[in-house]
Amino acid sequence: MSKLLWRSLLVFGVAVAVWAVALPSVSSRAMASPDQGKNLTHLPLPVNASIPEPCDRTCLLQVVNSYFNAMLKRCPCGLALARNVKYTEDGQVVKPGEGIWKTFTGLGTYRVYLADPETGEAGYYGSYTEFHKKLKGMMALRLRVQNHEITQVEVIMARQELRPHGGLGDNTAGIMTPLLIDEPNPSDFISPDVALLAPLSKAEETPRAEMIAATKEYFQGYEEKKASIVPFASECSSRENGMATSNNSNGPVMDPAHANFDVFGGSCAAEINQGYLSAIQKPRDVRPMIVDVQQGLVLNLALLDNEGNVKSVLVPGVGDVAVPRNFLRPITFLKPQLFKIEGGKIREIEGLSWAVPFGMPSGWN
Repeated sequence: MSKLLWRSLLVFGVAVAVWAVALPSVSSRAMASPDQGKNLTHLPLPVNASIPEPCDRTCLLQVVNSYFNAMLKRCPCGLALARNVKYTEDGQVVKPGEGIWKTFTGLGTYRVYLADPETGEAGYYGSYTEFHKKLKGMMALRLRVQNHEITQVEVIMARQELRPHGGLGDNTAGIMTPLLIDEPNPSDFISPDVALLAPLSKAEETPRAEMIAATKEYFQGYEEKKASIVPFASECSSRENGMATSNNSNGPVMDPAHANFDVFGGSCAAEINQGYLSAIQKPRDVRPMIVDVQQGLVLNLALLDNEGNVKSVLVPGVGDVAVPRNFLRPITFLKPQLFKIEGGKIREIEGLSWAVPFGMPSGWN
């Protein structure tokens, strides 16, 4: 038998064997009745990614503490920061981990924490230290938390101005920094006033919208020199940079020619009605940063523009009162304020004022 014939018979035999094995399964599939999918194996349905529960008050306050702990470590690497987080310091966009992150050395004893679960905002108003606790200041901090990530960070700082007499020494005041009427003094920020943190009864709580409205009415009254439209409590008091700016008969003398004029000597309402400060500084970009309904606190921010061209103000019952030379220059003041609101009335105002270049935006409008 030739090799060619042998190879042909071998190929034919293999083909027949394969056909014989495959034929029963083919015929059985062709003859079987459909099972309507009864024997199919179904994969489980895809599971949706779990969505975190909203961050409640306790959660928000924990985020604030985590933020400060990260600052102490000089690294935001352990924080749940959103990829597109926006961060500003005194109105300027800064990269997280830079700015005060390089110098922060801890919190002081004056501490107010705030939480607004409705908007996911939380923050801090209080004292802090820098440079191994040599430099002290006050900070207003706002964090926005969404899906348990920090998406916004807004920091406003009023640092202690060290102005040594003779020699540079520990000088932290710039040569162009104006001497303010009431510069921050660490000794005035040991602990918050009792009334500021006093717990509210249910009857004293104010709806969130009414709290915001009260702060808006304050600035409207300020601009119009009309305290009657502001919901002041009869016992209202106010401070700025640690100095009492109401009921303070030992306040600064604005004009030696009117030594008896106490710019901060009257009530909260009287200060607005006299119109001295509102003639010098014009508020803009006023907005609430954090509204804490449970504590009755609104952390508000306003920018006050001082154009520097007002040399005197006609005060009713006093006369033409000169404006201090320090204000005869264009400058803007970043002004975060804590409003304590009880039963819809403004009980206390605790604020900071920090000088920045004239017309500077807050970075968030």
